[in-house]
Amino acid sequence: MLVGLLLLLTVCVSVALLAARVAYGIERARAIELERDWHTDEDPVERFRRQCQSATASTAFLYGAAWPVVVPAYLFYRCAALVITGRPPPTPYERAGRAERLDARIRELEESLGLRGHVLDENGPRP
Repeated sequence: MLVGLLLLLTVCVSVALLAARVAYGIERARAIELERDWHTDEDPVERFRRQCQSATASTAFLYGAAWPVVVPAYLFYRCAALVITGRPPPTPYERAGRAERLDARIRELEESLGLRGHVLDENGPRP
């Protein structure tokens, strides 16, 4: 029983560290992108190390400590987002735009083949 408890504790700590590591990587990338956009005159990585690293590490630690709630909630959110935004039916505006693009492409192909203005039958174009 003690071995099982130690194994469970080891797995929980390992998953917590993994969740914290992933959260740190995501937050670090986000912070560096923001620094790059806001402060173009400085190195964004160095500015991150000076100003944002400790806050990012603290946030990652909290994510790692709360992984039994955070990881399932995040996975549920991603699955729900995929289902909700998957393939909504096209709106009338989207259908009209697609029809216009298809008509333009058909005209382009007809002109490139020299079929514009000719009547087609089973045997090919007729003048």
